[in-house]
Amino acid sequence: MKKGFYFIIVLMVGLFLLANTHLKSSLGDSLFKAIGLSPWTDKNNTGLFLPAIIGLVLLLIGIVGTVRNFRSKYPKILSRLIMGTIAFFLVFPYVSEGVMFLVKHNSKGIDSIDISKGNCNFKTEDNHVIANCNFAIFNYGQLDRIAIKPILKNDFYESIGIEFEKNILTFDRHSKRTINMQFIGVQRNGSGMSGSIQDVGFELDINHTSG
Repeated sequence: MKKGFYFIIVLMVGLFLLANTHLKSSLGDSLFKAIGLSPWTDKNNTGLFLPAIIGLVLLLIGIVGTVRNFRSKYPKILSRLIMGTIAFFLVFPYVSEGVMFLVKHNSKGIDSIDISKGNCNFKTEDNHVIANCNFAIFNYGQLDRIAIKPILKNDFYESIGIEFEKNILTFDRHSKRTINMQFIGVQRNGSGMSGSIQDVGFELDINHTSG
């Protein structure tokens, strides 16, 4: 029976590696980055996503081991584990959001802000770029304005040198909003492009928010 509890721990580790937060990114991704490891096997977020692979393997090992050790005492344990796993993945984003609002309630710096990865539609005319971006912003603490611009971290987009100007974004304290914002920029190499970009990151600045 004691061995069975080790499998429960393995199962829980797998769940946490696979779970998505309220920012629509996996907790495993954040854990890998926190210890200085890339969650991807190749650069520029390409290749195999290691937290998902490791998490899935641990989840399967945990479920199989738990069922084998506890099925004689709990005949319906497999169905309970499956339902519990589904419920965990559904509830975890709300839990992570609530925890962040609680822990960072009095924050005043840049760490009081989180922004989900956005989706941007863009077009260029000559070397001028216009991007319309959608993203969610979570203001856990005391800030009421930031300067923000999208960052295109991709070999192709870096090679054509797209650089956006910062916009000033104001919002209520202790709030969350879904934003649709237009950004203006320049394309330093080439011209006449258009397209849609998924999972866009953003650069934030609280030191240049006048205007």
